[in-house]
Amino acid sequence: MSALLVDIVPALVVSAAVIIGAVTDLRGFRLPNQLTLPLVLSGLLWHLACGAADGVTRSVCGLLAASLPLVPAWSAGGMGSGDVKLMAGIGAWLGALFALQVLILAGLAGWAFAGLRRQSQPQLAHNPQPRLPVEQALQSSIHRSRLLPFGLMIAAGTLIQLLLISIRSAFPDT
Repeated sequence: MSALLVDIVPALVVSAAVIIGAVTDLRGFRLPNQLTLPLVLSGLLWHLACGAADGVTRSVCGLLAASLPLVPAWSAGGMGSGDVKLMAGIGAWLGALFALQVLILAGLAGWAFAGLRRQSQPQLAHNPQPRLPVEQALQSSIHRSRLLPFGLMIAAGTLIQLLLISIRSAFPDT
């Protein structure tokens, strides 16, 4: 398998998945299993098919590094399991370092999104509501309006990181 194919296919697969995930998360605050589970499995299988045992090891490490930091937020009801599985798929395809950089960028994007929303909807800041687990918040329009579509933030972080890698590759000496 050519080195170019080994580099491009993961970026294309993950880009497509995060874009689809961003749209579905924006529409309904859901990242469906039909998207996330095949992404995880295909990432592992891709690295197995590429023939390198260290690729499978990197894939598993990426899966764990991407998903484990989100487990506390998920278990506390602060995020959906789809966010965790989407990040696991990104890690399985692109590795631990890439996934951790995406988590940082997604966190920054979420912080900016929340700040902009607070400024555009000041009633949110001045009308505190009790925090509910995501599944309960989805049932109430008041609480639903406060949810953050983290799949969108994951997509932003992923696409920004891929862009930064492309720029660095285009200008290797800078």
